[in-house]
Amino acid sequence: MTDWQKTTKNASKLLAGLVMAVPFAFALAIVPAAPVQANEGLATADTPTASALPGQLEIAVDGTTAGVGTVRVNLYASTASFLKQEDEQAEVTVPDEGTSQVVFSDLAPGKYAVVAYQDINGNGELDRGLFGIPLEPIGFSNGVVPVFSAPDFEDAAVSVADGATAIEITVRNLTAARRAGS
Repeated sequence: MTDWQKTTKNASKLLAGLVMAVPFAFALAIVPAAPVQANEGLATADTPTASALPGQLEIAVDGTTAGVGTVRVNLYASTASFLKQEDEQAEVTVPDEGTSQVVFSDLAPGKYAVVAYQDINGNGELDRGLFGIPLEPIGFSNGVVPVFSAPDFEDAAVSVADGATAIEITVRNLTAARRAGS
């Protein structure tokens, strides 16, 4: 294969990757990145209500780089708010060992979707690269891994009933995964 053929083949792969990334990037461009107060250890985000609600969602976030930055966890209660405006938000320091733990309590029974990401550089927002693709590790509830676009609420939704519901989210560096797969 000549140098020209190699260059053309590599350029074609790059263009194909960019075309596939555009819808995903635009969908993730709306993930809110407003700063929150940092909490040490176990964080609790309570829904402001007049009376206590019975549901609790316990989230274990793994896949993070140990001891680096914080984990931000956004909770969404509907399709209308999903990836637009979180209903609840929590932030915890990434531990030196193990998983980061976040608990949302006093939740009304129903479906919720969760997005977690590791704010490695501590700037309080999800850093994005070309076309808005996340540069920091990100994960969704139900183990949803975005391919060509951000997931739908229903894909990431988990049911919360009376008592505690526990889920695990693994954050991944999507840009590194794309490079490894090409």
